Parts: sequence; structure tokens; C-alpha cells
Amino acid sequence: MLLFFLSSGLFLGWSLGANDAANVFGTAVGSRMLRFRTAAILCGAFVILGSIAGAGPTETLGTLGSVNAIAGAFTVAFSAAITVYWMTKAKLPVSCTQAIVGAIIGWNLFADAQTDASVLTKIMGTWVICPI
Repeated sequence: MLLFFLSSGLFLGWSLGANDAANVFGTAVGSRMLRFRTAAILCGAFVILGSIAGAGPTETLGTLGSVNAIAGAFTVAFSAAITVYWMTKAKLPVSCTQAIVGAIIGWNLFADAQTDASVLTKIMGTWVICPI
């Protein structure tokens, strides 16, 4: 049963990787500046490095709301993965962070749990400030 619950996390990782790799390397591979194999190796290396150093956003998302059940974690990961997959497949721009934040808020609404408004404001503020 544990493998079933982990499958949503694997699907989320695959969806995020496909979306982000396409954003970063799509033009270079499409114009044949880079071979697909080289892009895949570079992307894999930097994903591993990012996972080592990426604890900050995970802690922030953890304080956004309490997803304290394994079924809840499965649902949040699966719904975010489906969103990113469909948007990537439709060739529409998608923010992985927004998909995950939306999934957490959706779980909080379903579970009748509190969403931390100050953390949500902080996250949404970064969405506005970072492009500027």
C-alpha cells in the first residue's frame, strides 16, 4: 500500500521535471544547439543538486497548511501532478508552485483545516515581486 501512496510523489516529480526541463532546454534541443541526451544529463544533475539544497520552500509549504494524513499527501501530490501534466501536455505555461499551493489549499478546504494566511500572503507576494 505504501508504494501506491508513493506513486503520486513519483508522478509529481516526473510532471515537474517534464515541465521544467521543457521550459529550460526545449528551445536549445529544438534548434539542435544541444543534443537531447546532453540536456537530459544536465537536467538530471541539476535536479539532484536542487533537491539537496531545496529544503527552504518545502518548509514554507509545510507551514501553509496541515496535510497530516498519508491519504492527504497522496491527494495533494496527485492533484498537483495532474494539473502540471495536463497544462504541459496542452503546451500552456504552468507554475509548479501555484499547482502545489492550490492543491494544499484544496486539501485544507476538504479537510476543514486552517490555511495560514500570513504564509499564503508571503508566497503570493513572491509571485508578484520576483518577476519585477
